[in-house]
Amino acid sequence: MSFERRLIFLCGEAEGEAFRGHVARLDPNLETVWCSTVAALDFVTRSGGHRTRVISFLTDQIVPKTILERLRPRPINVHPGPPEFPGAHGLSFAIFNEAKEFGVTVHEMTAKVDDGPIIMVDRFALPSDAEIVSYGNEVYARSVALVDHVIHHCVKTDGPMPHAMREQWTDNHCTKRRLKNLMTAVDYLTPQDRARLIRACGPLLDLEKRATSSHG
Repeated sequence: MSFERRLIFLCGEAEGEAFRGHVARLDPNLETVWCSTVAALDFVTRSGGHRTRVISFLTDQIVPKTILERLRPRPINVHPGPPEFPGAHGLSFAIFNEAKEFGVTVHEMTAKVDDGPIIMVDRFALPSDAEIVSYGNEVYARSVALVDHVIHHCVKTDGPMPHAMREQWTDNHCTKRRLKNLMTAVDYLTPQDRARLIRACGPLLDLEKRATSSHG
């Protein structure tokens, strides 16, 4: 099957269905699909990615270079963190390290994670008593608002979105391993640091404790 134009969302099921409905209201003739895994994305783009735009939304899936090279125009990612916190679990690190602000970044995708040209950033203040659940909800709400801008642009045109030239990624790459190491050190922290870690990780700490206990 060939497509004149196509949007593919790489995201969760609930978001994928919502985004498809949103696009259908904006342009009923625009082909739209969603995938939750790189394997599914690989399958639906094997016939060629010409005039296929991928919009990745809050996913930990890493799209390899072989797939990215099929796609035109350049795929776009909505990252749940500002350029100062590339990688995974940025909000947890921001809260634990007492960052004054956080945010959401929209950027073009490249083979290196959270490294492509930045399109827009939405920042907000992070208070000293911030905790992961309520501010995780804030990140999600702002991500939805930004992806709405992206969708409107991509429905109208295959052209690139303007870059935010003053915004640059930092080398402070957040990883799951770094967070795991931090959580496993909880019993050795001062009371003040332990309280910050609880605010920064919340339910993740309980999951880590269960995982550690199960491996005895």
